[in-house]
Amino acid sequence: MEPYVIGSHQMFPLTSKMQQRLIIQYLTAMGEYQEMLGYVFEHNSLNLILHYISLKENKDVRLAFEALKYLAALLCHKKFAIEFVSVGGLQRLLDVHRPSIAATGVSICLYYLAYSEDALEKICLMQHYALSDLVRYTLWLLECSHESSRCHATMFFSLSFQFRAILELFDQQDGLRKLYNMISTLEILSIDENSTVDHLTDDEVFSSRQTARQVCLALRRYYEAHLAIKAEQLRRSHSRNLEHVSSPSSTTSSSSSSSSSASIPAYKAAKFPPEVMQRNLDTLFELLPLRSSWTPVDELHRLSGINLLLQLIVMSYDWNYSGRGETVRSALEVLSICSVVPKTQLAFCETVPLLDTPNMVGMGILLKVAEGEIIPDADVQKSALNVVINCVCSPTTRVGGYIGRVISGSAKKRVSIRNSEDLANKMWNCVRSNNGIMVLLNLLMVKTPITDADTIRSLACKALVGLARSETVKQIISKLPLFTKGQLQVLMREPVLQDNRHEHVKFCRYARELIERVTGKPLATGVESSMARINKMDIVAQTKIMYNEKQLLQLIHQFLQKKGLTESASILQREALLPGGGGSGVVIPRTSSLLTSFSCTPPPASSRINTRFSINASPSTLPPSVFTSPLPPPPVASTSGHQSARSSPSLNGRSPLFQSTTNSSMKTFSNTPKSSASTLQKSQMNCGNYQQSPILKRENFAATRRNVGHISDVQSSNPCTVPVLPTAVTLDGIVTEYLRQQHLVCDHPVIHCPPFDLFVTHRCHDPWYLNLAPTNMTARIQRRSIFPSFGGYDGARMTRKFIYSRFRPFRTYRDEDNDCFTSCAFSANDDALMFGTSSGEIQIYNLESGEKEMSSRCHNSAVTRCEPSRDGKLLLTSSTWRSPLSVLWSVGTAVELKCPFENDYHVEFSKMSQDRVVGTKEHSAAIYDVSTGQELLTLKNDEMANNYNRNQATFNPTDDLVLSDGILWDVRARNPIHKFDKFNANISGVFHPNGLEIVSNSEIWDIRTFHLLHTVSALDQCQIIFNHIGDVIYGAIIEEEEDSTAIEDHVKSPFGSSIRTFDASDYSNIATIDIKKNIFGLCTDKSDCYLAIIENQVVSRDEYASESICRLYEVGRSKVDDDDDDDDEDEDEEDNDMDATDDDDEDLDEDSTDDDEEEHDDDDRNSSSDYYDIPTEEEEDEEGDGDEEDGDEEEEDVDVDGNEDDEDDDEDVLFSLNDGSTSSFH
Repeated sequence: MEPYVIGSHQMFPLTSKMQQRLIIQYLTAMGEYQEMLGYVFEHNSLNLILHYISLKENKDVRLAFEALKYLAALLCHKKFAIEFVSVGGLQRLLDVHRPSIAATGVSICLYYLAYSEDALEKICLMQHYALSDLVRYTLWLLECSHESSRCHATMFFSLSFQFRAILELFDQQDGLRKLYNMISTLEILSIDENSTVDHLTDDEVFSSRQTARQVCLALRRYYEAHLAIKAEQLRRSHSRNLEHVSSPSSTTSSSSSSSSSASIPAYKAAKFPPEVMQRNLDTLFELLPLRSSWTPVDELHRLSGINLLLQLIVMSYDWNYSGRGETVRSALEVLSICSVVPKTQLAFCETVPLLDTPNMVGMGILLKVAEGEIIPDADVQKSALNVVINCVCSPTTRVGGYIGRVISGSAKKRVSIRNSEDLANKMWNCVRSNNGIMVLLNLLMVKTPITDADTIRSLACKALVGLARSETVKQIISKLPLFTKGQLQVLMREPVLQDNRHEHVKFCRYARELIERVTGKPLATGVESSMARINKMDIVAQTKIMYNEKQLLQLIHQFLQKKGLTESASILQREALLPGGGGSGVVIPRTSSLLTSFSCTPPPASSRINTRFSINASPSTLPPSVFTSPLPPPPVASTSGHQSARSSPSLNGRSPLFQSTTNSSMKTFSNTPKSSASTLQKSQMNCGNYQQSPILKRENFAATRRNVGHISDVQSSNPCTVPVLPTAVTLDGIVTEYLRQQHLVCDHPVIHCPPFDLFVTHRCHDPWYLNLAPTNMTARIQRRSIFPSFGGYDGARMTRKFIYSRFRPFRTYRDEDNDCFTSCAFSANDDALMFGTSSGEIQIYNLESGEKEMSSRCHNSAVTRCEPSRDGKLLLTSSTWRSPLSVLWSVGTAVELKCPFENDYHVEFSKMSQDRVVGTKEHSAAIYDVSTGQELLTLKNDEMANNYNRNQATFNPTDDLVLSDGILWDVRARNPIHKFDKFNANISGVFHPNGLEIVSNSEIWDIRTFHLLHTVSALDQCQIIFNHIGDVIYGAIIEEEEDSTAIEDHVKSPFGSSIRTFDASDYSNIATIDIKKNIFGLCTDKSDCYLAIIENQVVSRDEYASESICRLYEVGRSKVDDDDDDDDEDEDEEDNDMDATDDDDEDLDEDSTDDDEEEHDDDDRNSSSDYYDIPTEEEEDEEGDGDEEDGDEEEEDVDVDGNEDDEDDDEDVLFSLNDGSTSSFH
């Protein structure tokens, strides 16, 4: 046996066998060259090679091995490969003894044979036993031979799976298990703690990764072939079932439209381009019963192949390997095909065990890959998105989906899936819980790589369309800027790369479907607007347009006279009983806007476009039929005709969003019978261009997959257009459309309107509330006796806007040692300010005198937070590094350590009783008892974790709930209640003082229903602080030491150096204070009269802060300029000398320029009702018309004069208000 397995090797003395081996090695290097092929055939080299590879004729196995390598080089030539098969060379290969070293050469020959489809086709035509021996021999190579031969055998199967004859034999001989074992036994994929992967050499690691790549590619080809076969079987079965209910013509058409992959003979190669793959997937989604089994996928589940592929994807993150992208892409393609089976989708909802990293849910892994976090490769991202799409866009109704169940997971997590709708709901919830909405929204905005950005956008939008079938998801995304700000319509304007316009067409189709699904209303073509405008247009579309017909006849009479048709005008006047020129009737206006619009000269195309509902539409977004028509109609009439193409039938008397003018005129004024309108609607429905509103659609699979997965050929020329249906143009329709356009311009349109006047421009009245408070502050105060306590309706909001838009610098604090302030807080009785410094000290300054009262070193690093208790006896501090990160101190004559919190980087007191402390460590929270310092409770759930970068756990106002890492916890039950969707990477959120809402970055959540209420873009990445009453929010992007992300946010945000105030009731903007320095902390006192802001001038990251001050502002006060120049000079001296290091007596003397004002300031500390300056009656209104604007609307940039000197407090600061007006202090 040994001579067959190993052979012998002898160089001296040189034997004849050794000479022949050296000659063959020389010829092997030249075998791939085309020029040498002629000599091969001329000298009949094939017979010589066949002699060498036969161990019956040649006893030297090593000579046979060299001959097999030479044969493999020659098999690169198609002609030689066919000749080799024709002379029975394949049987000679299979006769090579195994195990032997020559068997490794056989694997190389089989691999090169598979490259020639013609040669492989001839092999498939051989006798069944010969083909069976070939598959058996190759499977033996997969299991028992050398590592290189296993790799070549794998590549042989990856090339030959397209031949159904080989595929069937592979399954019959348990080939999938043997192929799977090749990858499952790799040491680099082991998750065992005792794994020896660290001891592998670089060559061994590379070889293992190469094996994983080849196996994944072979699995991909295997499942592609089975997908085509299964799809064809379902089509044929479906066609047979339809024969009993369909006509012969329809049966013939359905049969011809099916894929021909399975009709290809078993010895022919089947090709599977992406279009065929997608069509096969759609077929399985449509026709595969919910409870049916698919043997290849079931076998992969039995082998735990799904988990292994997901583990491979995660572990590839650390691979330094050029084939990493192809390996992961092939694995994702396998998962995409398997995801048509419900069992695979349920497997994505289970936890995948990993090594050295926290366990992750399968869907979470797919979303991370789609986001580009694991492998930044566009092709890999697209493959991952396809898997997500198969899960979220799966049909909600399947054949046989209401009987039986699919069990998944352990006994504790056993899930019963009764029908397809249950499965879809589970997948939607799984995507949500793994922050899938945030990932898909981010992918909608992607711009790189530019060659694939349009495709990624299209796939992400397609996934959102499927996900939006969930009512919860629909409610959430309807409140996001994607809809409220019209961001989606902006993305629809043009592609990222013009060469990818066909992908942009798909994106626009999905985007329109998404808008219709979320709004529940059909979308007009080319509309670029927000949710508010869509709702407004819906109101206009439902309005019944009525007008005085005699006014229209008067305009026609006037037009005829203008054109010199006096006789026709006289006949019209006489028959219509119109008032004459000298009669006592109604005076006809000489001109009107309507008459001007009906000019005989057709306006340019751009003006015709602007008369449509889509006012912002551009000529590039309209179909050519609008500009080139055989009979060009009047400008408004062409609009109505175009709009009718997208009109939908009306149910219960409710008009669709953009009902055509022709239809509405028929129903309202035309004498045409009512059946005409219905006939027109039926003609539209019969036309292929008709698209019904999603709110009226039946949620069946065919409609879902058509709307989600396919692009209409009619719309392929332009992403934002639909063809124009030919409709009759009437004068009544033109006038109705003209009046509807007037109604659309109204700020607050209403559905029920009185008859329109053709001579007067229509305008709906703005809403007006009874007893509305005046905008002037003085007038509101005077009305308090009549309408307590704020002078009328909306008075409280106006007063807040007036007060919190005025801030006056009052005092400046500096450290004597030139240390940097990093945090601040008012003392318990508001008589002192506490500062944390970069050196780890806590310094206490007197509020009035500005002198330092106490200083104590609490940490060895910068103090990021300090919070005193309400009784002033305790103090919580947190630092950046070095244990303990946080400490609870006892405050008396000195600061004494009470309880350390070793690893909690953020701590805060409970809100109501302050007998507990909640600490934060990464994505977990811990609750401690204040008196004993013992840990009472740990709140942590790895499966639900959002992993915010700056998570800060906090209590709700009643101390019953805790919000940590975006998860709401019940403290008493010690269980998580709800996980809020994640839309940013940093900020977890805080409770609103009313206890009913959670402010998570820019999202406002309702605790009672867990619905998303608002999205306030101005709060993005801001640390917010409520005033003591809880009706005003201070927001600022606060810097932290060694926090690179905070510095990046500061640079990106237009308000990075600004303090912004918001009304906490509706989150509307009040004012913006531009500090022009980095903000490191802010706090407010209990009386809401003072605001302290730490302003540091950061030069670079190496130098933490070149200058650091804390400026104290008076809230609600603005500096009033005196008429006396001497008084102005005194006030300037007062401001310049108001530094914490100056003499207190001098400050107080300079601060008393006006005795009345000083007395007013002293009394203000305890009462804020009479504190604020009241303007005169003649003062300009501070609120203006901007009160109605949304809180997340962008403001004007706030200006500060060019004086950058920190020591000079005499700065002119301008505050921008909602209405664009400004207020200043000097």
